[in-house]
Amino acid sequence: MTDVAVDTLRLRGPAARRLARVAATVLPRALERALADVGDVVVDRVVVALDVADHDDETLAVLWADAVRAGVLAAGPGAPSRSGDRDGRGRREAPGARPPADRARAARGRADPAAAARDWLASPEPGRRLPPALLALGDPRTAAAVRERLPAAEWTLLLRRLAAALDLPTPGSGAAEGSAPAPPGPPGPVDPVRGDPVRGDPAHGHARGPARPEGQPPPEAPGAGGAAEREVLTRLALLAELADEDGGDLPPAGLTRAAGLVLLYPWLGDHCRRAEDLHPDLDPVDVREAALAAVVDPDDPAAADDPLVRLLAGRPDPLQPLRRTRVPLPALAEVAGSAAGVLASFAALLPGFERSSEVFVRHSWIARSGVLDTDRDPVLLTAATHPLDVLLPLLPYPVGLLKLPWSPPLTVRFR
Repeated sequence: MTDVAVDTLRLRGPAARRLARVAATVLPRALERALADVGDVVVDRVVVALDVADHDDETLAVLWADAVRAGVLAAGPGAPSRSGDRDGRGRREAPGARPPADRARAARGRADPAAAARDWLASPEPGRRLPPALLALGDPRTAAAVRERLPAAEWTLLLRRLAAALDLPTPGSGAAEGSAPAPPGPPGPVDPVRGDPVRGDPAHGHARGPARPEGQPPPEAPGAGGAAEREVLTRLALLAELADEDGGDLPPAGLTRAAGLVLLYPWLGDHCRRAEDLHPDLDPVDVREAALAAVVDPDDPAAADDPLVRLLAGRPDPLQPLRRTRVPLPALAEVAGSAAGVLASFAALLPGFERSSEVFVRHSWIARSGVLDTDRDPVLLTAATHPLDVLLPLLPYPVGLLKLPWSPPLTVRFR
């Protein structure tokens, strides 16, 4: 859809005057973004209920447009479908579109991974973007075939460059390389309220990147060079599942292990403001990053450097590392208490999980892999799905498009 035409707009309620201003200024652009992938469709009427609260105008426009999108998709044909076919309500995929995962796999399948590896190594900045063909190395057979085709020195260089781009241990540089796998660790945490084991515990993945999806062992390829090499190939397999739908290059610096943080966005603004009020003499962006990190994991200071945390905190360039040492918040205990309240508020909306522990909520919904593409407008987050995501449609707010007062608009898709 390239044009959005609204014949009549009726506004009711005490905020009608403000909504009229938003509709005349920032809503049109938000609607264009929200309906960009919707085919031609005519809808007689869309009714939207908005909680204006204390959102700024741009945030309100994003929420408004996303609610309109949901109404349009529910009203008739023209909406993109995951299956590429008609569903029970007559919705159909936009003309010429293909399912995202199929497009990404097709793009990777057309390229030669060995040739792509050589081109990537010869590029001026090989670590900035990963071409789709390199993600195919996450498949054990493909990795084995490329290893056989490339000279040993070139294969080693490729793994080293990939490890650096993915912020992983460098193959061949540590004592663990070529050693036996570490013994299994203790079982994941258990929700003390429900007694359920926590799924997708990131402690079982590498500390500096997304956790390995449940049930996916490290890919074993003939002649694999050791634990660090397997970790690189495993990470590529994960990225292949999150790859850009149009088969474009992927930014490894945009890897996040806290993609579920977006599920909490209705509470994050107030949470960050409380942290700022407690630390009026500190840089507000630093404070917001620390406050969001406390939601993700209060015991992991490195969570403040997660690219999604930095983006939601309003850091101008969230993919660039901070060139200075972070100072712990003096009132960290109070901030952690506020973070616990955010998690409890989210859990209260999920029937049957209202009394779940912080640990369970974090590991079941918040700690998940994702990739952030800041070259898009709006910024795109592709997040991995978790088993308990079947409950997310019960949330009384949309998650497809969001914005905090100090952050850019963010589009979210789950894969």
